[in-house]
Formats: sequence, C-alpha cells, structure tokens
Amino acid sequence: MRLYLDLNCFNRPFDDQSQGRIRRETEAILAILTRIVERADSLVWSWALDWENARHPIADRREEIGLWRHQAVERVELTLPLEARTRQIHACGIPPLDASHLASAEAGGAEAFLTCDDVLLNRARQFRAAFPSPGPISLPFRTMNPVEYWQGVKEHGRAVDRE
Repeated sequence: MRLYLDLNCFNRPFDDQSQGRIRRETEAILAILTRIVERADSLVWSWALDWENARHPIADRREEIGLWRHQAVERVELTLPLEARTRQIHACGIPPLDASHLASAEAGGAEAFLTCDDVLLNRARQFRAAFPSPGPISLPFRTMNPVEYWQGVKEHGRAVDRE
C-alpha cells in the first residue's frame, strides 16, 4: 500500500516508551517502516515533511528522520496547485500544516495517511465524511492511526477501512 506518514509517526520511536499507547504505536510504526524497507508498502514523502523536520530541535533525530526521504517512491514538491489545494483543505477547518500534509498525501497518490495525532485523525475523518469521494474537496485516502493500519495488515493482510 502507498502510505504517507505524518512526521509524528517518525518521531514516535524517540518518545518515552513507558506509556502503553506510545509503545504500541512505536511497535506498529517500526513494523510499517520495515515493510517500507522491504517494499511491501511504499512511502510518499513531501516538502511538508522536510519543512517540519528541518525545525526539529534535536539534530540527531532530525538527521535520522530525514534519511527516510530516500526510501520514498514519490516525493511531492511544493507547487502552485498544491498550495491551492492546501488552502482549500485549510478553508474546511484543517490547520495549515496539517492541510499541507493531507494535500501532499493526495498529490503523492497515498492510499492511507497515518498519524498519531488524534485531533488531526478526527478532523481528517470528519472532512472525509463531510466530503465523500469522489469529489473536488474529498480526500481519496483513508486516515488511520498506525496501530489500526498494522492490525489490519496482521489480521487481513491489508489495511481495513474503519471510517
């Protein structure tokens, strides 16, 4: 499957693993990243990931996360149409950076958008419900927590649509 991972997914393995949720998300993300390296899944990378990662305050983490761009099968660059699409998504109540990630995932042909951010996950799902595909405003991919995605892969060999 063609995946777009929000930057918080790449940061999750560096978080305090004493909390159960963080540990489960980390395990799922590491399994997903392994699938990307093995080419069972493919990664979409974007200018928004580069931009956000460049602002990471910890240099070694920033550098390690930045290496993942080389695993991507698609790199989405900032263009005028992408800016317009980002503004369109933002106008529907999605914060600008999150709108940039969603627009980039769409431009890169992602089939699933993975995030550990509950607020973004819920907003993207509400957006998708309000503007079902196909349509000029709709999002053509599923938004999922990495644990949801990984559970679907383990149980069914693919992601399960829970929206």
